[in-house]
Amino acid sequence: MSRKNRRKRHTQQSQPDSKIFFSLLTVRLLKDALHFFEAFLRCEPDKTPNLPFAKEVVAGLKAKLNEMLEREEWHEETPLDYNEIHLLHTSCAMYLIELKFTHQYTLIPPCIQLCKQLALVVEHVDKEVRSQH
Repeated sequence: MSRKNRRKRHTQQSQPDSKIFFSLLTVRLLKDALHFFEAFLRCEPDKTPNLPFAKEVVAGLKAKLNEMLEREEWHEETPLDYNEIHLLHTSCAMYLIELKFTHQYTLIPPCIQLCKQLALVVEHVDKEVRSQH
């Protein structure tokens, strides 16, 4: 293995994990957004090319969010993979439109903030993936 490849491999392995901290309100917002996304999947099954995988990711996320809400100690970490983060971001963006449409104005600012937070993580991971290829 050349020096350049070893250095590149070492750099990729030594990167710290990204962490996002969610408040109780945020977890509830994520849960509502995910529920909205799940309803969308049921309404548009023909337009979703990878429906079984999407349903699997949604089910896993729902379980993780429920676990977060039921937990007494909020300092425990819940790992989320790229697909889960990406789906949460998409769910929040779609839910934001629903919030505006249904005039739920108090939830719009935290939803916008959450979309921005999740977008940063998605963009960061996308850049890492592109740099590896």
